[in-house]
Amino acid sequence: MVVLNLLLLCFFSTLVTAFYPFVPKYRCVEDGTCLDLAGRETPAGTLDGAPQRPGIFKIKIEQTPPTDDIPHDVRVARYADQLARKNAMKRDNIFLTSKSDKPTTPKSNAIDQDGTDFCYTTSMFVGSKNKRLRMLVDTGAANTWVMGSTCTNSSCGIHDLYGPADSDTYKASTSTFSLNYGTGMVSGQYIEDTMGLAGFSLPVQFGVANNVSDDFNNYPMDGILGLSRVPNPVIPGFVDTLMEKNLLEKNIFSVNIYRASDLANNGEITFGGVDASKYTGEITYTDITAPGASWVIPVGEAGFNGKDSGLKGRNAIIDTGTTYCFIPPSDAALFYANVAGANVSEDGTSYGVPCTTTIPAEFTFSGVTYSIPSKDWIGGKVGGVETQTMCTSNIYSRNTTEDGSWVLGDTFLKSVYAVFDLDQNRIGLASKPVVVTPPTPVSSLASGSAAQSPTGGPVATMTTGSQGFNAIAGSSSAPTGSAANPTSPDAEAQSQTKDSSASSLLGTHFTLYIAALIATTAAAVTVF
Repeated sequence: MVVLNLLLLCFFSTLVTAFYPFVPKYRCVEDGTCLDLAGRETPAGTLDGAPQRPGIFKIKIEQTPPTDDIPHDVRVARYADQLARKNAMKRDNIFLTSKSDKPTTPKSNAIDQDGTDFCYTTSMFVGSKNKRLRMLVDTGAANTWVMGSTCTNSSCGIHDLYGPADSDTYKASTSTFSLNYGTGMVSGQYIEDTMGLAGFSLPVQFGVANNVSDDFNNYPMDGILGLSRVPNPVIPGFVDTLMEKNLLEKNIFSVNIYRASDLANNGEITFGGVDASKYTGEITYTDITAPGASWVIPVGEAGFNGKDSGLKGRNAIIDTGTTYCFIPPSDAALFYANVAGANVSEDGTSYGVPCTTTIPAEFTFSGVTYSIPSKDWIGGKVGGVETQTMCTSNIYSRNTTEDGSWVLGDTFLKSVYAVFDLDQNRIGLASKPVVVTPPTPVSSLASGSAAQSPTGGPVATMTTGSQGFNAIAGSSSAPTGSAANPTSPDAEAQSQTKDSSASSLLGTHFTLYIAALIATTAAAVTVF
């Protein structure tokens, strides 16, 4: 029976992950992170002959010296522009973070990003010593994992790692995991230890990866916080464990991510309730297609500017962990039929639309339509060529799931407040208000967050009226050194967050940083 359960665990682990790492050519060309990517995204053509292969798409990882004709001073200026992103500060590793303001809603954690809407992460405190890690907020995946201290891959070498030395409550196991994420994979062992955020801490079984593919070299997160349900009880997921511990009045969590250009800096995940200041009108709920399973809901309508594309009945994963949106090629052909001048690429994986297009993309759930402005669904020039009049749509024509479900990622969620109701197996959506740019600069990035260490073992705990990053993690039988030593790193982190929140970050999908960027002009670069 044990063997059967482990086999089932392995099987489900490959099915419930919708996180889809992907960097379009226009983005890496604009950033200077890719050079010769022929075949990644070809000029707009016809759908004839486009591949119709289901399942996971794999994109070759290439390392090449500069071969384009972008002048050196232009390339360096682009790098400098990235580094000047509002509110960004270098972490201890190579990655930058644009932080959100400290939440004022109880039981909430700030959701940060990389300053380019590429990825959204939050800070968590793991183990008795409150090791602070940046985790991708991922409603499209059920598995939670962190990069382990025994990992020797290049991607682990540039991230914050976690291992037995970081906690007195670290409990190893013999259960293993292996996950494929389209263009990346991780594998390792499951352990049990405490995870804390948003004012609560609980013992969780999660993966510690000792093998992380090079695809994650450009990914700022140190791991993934899987917020989808696990369809088997062998290794309960984070949200299943949260429900079991009865730490919340309502087993729901709500997500608000922000558009970098709005300067709102109000990214937030709230547990047990909603933040009414983050949306307008009413929240409309739609039952998920399979109770107790992933965050998949049926699509009512989809199209552009009030014109329906006849796609009712499709299913969509509402996925905070994926930057863009992905729909199967056959559905994409119907979807883009209402966009004047739209053309599919020769490989059938993306669409080009006139850069002057201003109509909104629209998705309807339970009779309510949510509009996605053109500034979100229309990306950069096709192929990254500045003289192009066609731009690449951020709603891609790709099979990214085995059952044909769509993936609606951050391109969709920047305009929508999302509520994930575990008790009633449904997702609530509401439109968000127009953001008014703040008249004064937002406070600078903080490097620490409050992390208290109460006595006792790895039990589930929650503070009273906690707000923001008041994360509490269980410790061993005595308080940790930070509780007694006011000059310890943990105590310093607590002090810092009295007036600023901790930060995090990612990308399905990710950005450049100065060391890697300047090196690119003279050496090889890694692209997705």
